[in-house]
Order: sequence, then C-alpha cells, then structure tokens
Amino acid sequence: MGFIKKIFTGKTEYSEEDYYDYDLEYEDPDWDRLAGDRQPLELNDVSVCETYVKNCLETMKGASDEIDRLNKEYEQVNDQLKDLEVVSELPEIDQRELAGIAKSIKQLRGDHDSYVLKESTMTDREYKLVESIEDDIVEAIKKLEEQEDYKKKIKADLKRIDRERHACDYRKKELEINLDNSKSAALVAIGAAGFLFLILFLMQVGLKLDVVIGYYITIGLAAIALTAIYVKYADFSSEKSRVNSTINELILLENKVKIRYVNNKNLLDYLYMKYDVVDAWTLKDLYARFDAEREARSKFEKNEKYYQEELAKLVRTLRACHVIDPEAWVHRIDALLDQREIVEVRHSLIQRRQKLRKQIEYNQNLAKESGDSIKALIEERPRFKDDILKIINSYEGEEE
Repeated sequence: MGFIKKIFTGKTEYSEEDYYDYDLEYEDPDWDRLAGDRQPLELNDVSVCETYVKNCLETMKGASDEIDRLNKEYEQVNDQLKDLEVVSELPEIDQRELAGIAKSIKQLRGDHDSYVLKESTMTDREYKLVESIEDDIVEAIKKLEEQEDYKKKIKADLKRIDRERHACDYRKKELEINLDNSKSAALVAIGAAGFLFLILFLMQVGLKLDVVIGYYITIGLAAIALTAIYVKYADFSSEKSRVNSTINELILLENKVKIRYVNNKNLLDYLYMKYDVVDAWTLKDLYARFDAEREARSKFEKNEKYYQEELAKLVRTLRACHVIDPEAWVHRIDALLDQREIVEVRHSLIQRRQKLRKQIEYNQNLAKESGDSIKALIEERPRFKDDILKIINSYEGEEE
C-alpha cells in the first residue's frame, strides 16, 4: 500500500543525503573559465530554432559593433607606436633639439614640483597618470563604475540561471523516477487483476460458484486503478516536457549572458591597464587627491608661462617631424631623453594592442561561430530552412 500511495501522491521518498540547500551550499562557478563554454541546445522544435537563430544574429551584430569600437582604439595605439618609430629614427640634430626642449621642460617641472610637492599627497607617477588622462578622467571613472556594476549584475544573473538549472535538473530526475514508478504501478495493477481472475476462475470451475459479480468488481477496480495511474503518468509526462523546455530556455539565456561576461571582463581588463588602476575606486581616489594637489601647485605659476611655451615648442617641433600625435609626447618627456624610456612606452603600447587584438579576434570568432551555427542548423534541419531564411531577411531589413 505504501508503494501505491507514493505513486498517486506524485512524491518520491528520498534519504537525507538526496537533499541539500542550494542557497547554503551553492558555490559560485569560475565564470572566467566557464564563460566561453556555451552549452548546446535541443533544436528539434521550430520555435526553439527561431529563437536560436535570432540569438545568433544578435550575437553577430553585437560582435560587429564591438569590433568597430575596438578598431578605432587599435588605430590610435598603432599611431602612437608609429610615432615612437619616427622619433627613434630622427636625425641626430633633431633629436638633440628635442632633447634640449625636453630637458628644459623637465627642469621646469622639477622647479615647479619643488614648491608644490613638499607635502604631497600623491606620488609623481600618480600625478602624471591622472594628468595624462585629465580631460576624460570623469568619463573614465563613470565608465569603470558602470562596467564594474554591470559585471556584478552579470555574475548575479549567471548565478541565478545556474541555480535554476540545478533546480530544473533535480526536478527532472524526480519526474523520471515518478514515470518509472507509474509504469511499475500499472504492471502491479494488471498483475493483481490477473491474479484475481485466476482465483475467481478456479472457484467457478472447482467449487461451481457463481462469480460473475466478482469478475465485474475486478474489472471495475482494475479500470479505476489503471485510469488513475494513467492520469498521474500523463501529468508527470506533461510536467517533464515543461521542465525540458525551461532547461532549453535557461541554456540559451546562459550562453547569451556568458558572451556579455567575456566582453565585459575583457573591457575592464583593458581599462584597468589603460588607466593603470585596479578598480574604479582607485581612479576616483586619485582624481580626488589630484584636485587638491593641482590647487596647491596653482599657487606657484611663476614659471608656468615659460613652461607652456616650451610645451608648445615641443609640439610644434614634433609636428614638423611628422609625428601623428605630438600632444601625447607632452607626458613622455623622459622618452625623449632616454631610449630606455621609449622601450618601456613601446612595451606598454604593444601590450595594449595585444589586448585589443585579442578582443577583436574573440569577437570575429564569435561572429563566425554564430554564422556557422546558422549554416549548420540549415544543413541539419532543412525542414526549418524557409523559416530561418525569413528571420535572417527580416533582421537584415531592420538593420538597414
């Protein structure tokens, strides 16, 4: 009776080891490692295929936009690398002139700093860092804060989706057990009915008893039991289909969020390297201290005019030497005095370019994989070809 009751209540008894609290024991996966591992879908339904194709098209569009943005930044870094080569290969007379201007500028900076940095709240390196990005530091802080907040939201989404996946998988296993138990219960009911028929037959033949009512009762009980089992089986089967559909939707959503996570992480890594900070708070703190430092330094403007003239002279000289971005050298005076500094600047720019190239290649591969996925889907599911092509044409029309 306990077995039959378990079937009709739709519940399965488990030991304490079969249960655990996902909220208490859940461990946040290593998304840096897992974000590129997008799980496959069961593409046997046209609606799932349509959603998958739309997701691939959105991925391709997002990757294309990201590549455009990265290419612009890549060109800027390339221009600065070309300027390094131009300066390094200048004739000796031009290099001496630039070194003289740079030496003068460095001296003026030293005189200036000797006044305002007596009780400095910032290192010279920190001050130069903020000074070099002063024009866009407010926007840089805002962008870093937005991206860091966005990363937290993405990780929260990934955690929530992953937990929902675990819950769905757990429920799916329960339903599979219940379906197996329903089949077993049906066999028990049929076996019991057969046994009763045999007993009634023996009573009818051996004892010459009238057992017609017994037959009717047995048939009625068997019909009721099998009907109840069938209804439960149908409920379990229907719920399993819904759970499978939910799992597919979660996989699709998780794959999409993982792509966002990778792009967000790559962008943050690049921005941290670009601004030489570990987080937005550090840059914000530097900027706050920079304002106080600049106010103190502003009291000593006696040499400022000459200093500005020398800077303008440096820019004019560099521009005459066909340097693409002469203003950038205002913050690279040491590189005009020491070739070792040029090596350091080149190394930093090459690292930035490598980061950008890695991001560009990732998005190119992402766009290609998405396109190949659509082609493969058309080849593997030719019956969906017309529906897929309609979605592609519609998407292209919207983009135009």
